Amino acid sequence: MSKIGIAFLAVGAHAVSASASIIGVSGHVQHIAPPPDARLNALTSAEFVRAWDERQGVVLEHALRVDAAASGLYNAADDLVPSLLSAGTVVSSHYIHFDSPGSDHASASGLVTFDADILGVICVGDTHAAHDLDDSDYLSAGTLYSTGIGNRGMELSGKEFFEISADHRSISFSFHISNPGDYVRVITAVPTPGTWALAASGLTLISRRRRN
Repeated sequence: MSKIGIAFLAVGAHAVSASASIIGVSGHVQHIAPPPDARLNALTSAEFVRAWDERQGVVLEHALRVDAAASGLYNAADDLVPSLLSAGTVVSSHYIHFDSPGSDHASASGLVTFDADILGVICVGDTHAAHDLDDSDYLSAGTLYSTGIGNRGMELSGKEFFEISADHRSISFSFHISNPGDYVRVITAVPTPGTWALAASGLTLISRRRRN
């Protein structure tokens, strides 16, 4: 089979199973499969941040509140601009988790890249004003999470921050934790099958021209 034919089959196969996923990590980040338990002190490391994909291709039954959606740097609570993703939006979810053993202080930084646009970041725990991480835990891929924790999320003070890249494909961060740790949920769009169909049709055209 020609290289064009192989490429065509690869594109076609991806079109069938298209979903948004983590495609790259750097810094102190490990990309893992969804763990069964990520409650406090269940999945710990003094060095590594863990990142995994949650539910994919979910049609939102009701509006989902996110704490940040625009590209840029967020290093203070006042930088957050909550907004709603409308019901009916098709999304995929991803989780970034840093929990040190016991209540040990630990620091880590890194970057996570996705194959679809970031629609929003959720980083607020259970507070008097919002319950964003708790309320979005239905996007879990079977992982258990601690709930009812006010400091679940990020404090965004001093050296702690996250940044959504200009192309909306990456999130970078610096975590500084003791107890209960830092946790972020990233909501992405899902690549449209039409994108892969166009690529496949282009490859078909190239193949025909070469045969001619």
